Amino acid sequence: MNSNTNYGIYISNFGPNWTVSSIVELAKEAEKAGWDGFFLWDHIYADDMQDANVLDPFIVLAAIASHTKKIRIGTTVTPLARRQPWKIARETASLDQLSNGRFILGVGLGGDPVNEFAAFGLESNAKIRGEMLDESLEILQGLWSGEKFAYNGKHYQIKETQFLPATVQKPTIPIWVGGNWPNKKPFRRAAKFQGVFPLGAGPLQPNDYQAILTYIKKYQQQQNKSFDVVFSTSSKALADFDEMISDYSSAGVNWFVECFHPWRADFDTLKQIVKDSPRK
Repeated sequence: MNSNTNYGIYISNFGPNWTVSSIVELAKEAEKAGWDGFFLWDHIYADDMQDANVLDPFIVLAAIASHTKKIRIGTTVTPLARRQPWKIARETASLDQLSNGRFILGVGLGGDPVNEFAAFGLESNAKIRGEMLDESLEILQGLWSGEKFAYNGKHYQIKETQFLPATVQKPTIPIWVGGNWPNKKPFRRAAKFQGVFPLGAGPLQPNDYQAILTYIKKYQQQQNKSFDVVFSTSSKALADFDEMISDYSSAGVNWFVECFHPWRADFDTLKQIVKDSPRK
């Protein structure tokens, strides 16, 4: 596992009066303050916040990439079954170019099958969405390569084509797979890629991460030294923050992301939290 400790912002792509410009300014402040990553949720509907502006994360990330130089950017997480994989391939390769290799793609099954899938005529069955997710991941890797590629799957078919430009990052854009522990399938999926973003019914404990990584290692074809392990927290201001970081780092976590959303605080308060440098 990667021994470096990274700190990031993990922010909803919706909120009252939130704009592309305001989130870009937040990302600029995060880079200035020394944060390592800035990641956006990927929702198209804010169920219990009817007055919220819901922003497309890829458009926002393109703007962020244009106004920053070092901070890693990405989605956490994109439900691939809700998007066409060839369009995502174009968008993400373009973002990787625009950011000069700073983009990370977080993927997952997606939640709220009624409001974010069925309401728009999209597949809502979890098993089928899982199949679509796996096929989409195969397609992304093929199209990102810049080589000739064809695909004949259950849900997607592509005649031979070639997508250029290829990604800046080689051999691939890093993929973080999100999933709810102790559901095992997302973590078998994560073993094939570059990182994992575990979630749970409540806050996951260090022993949960130890169990997760033990499980993932059983399915990894080879031990990936750069495999990222993400923990989402709202505890940066707590007195025992350093002890918490130490405990989770010992369990294998190398990315700590502060979770920002409208229910936590108003935008001005979130901006002030960002300005306080992450503890390193």
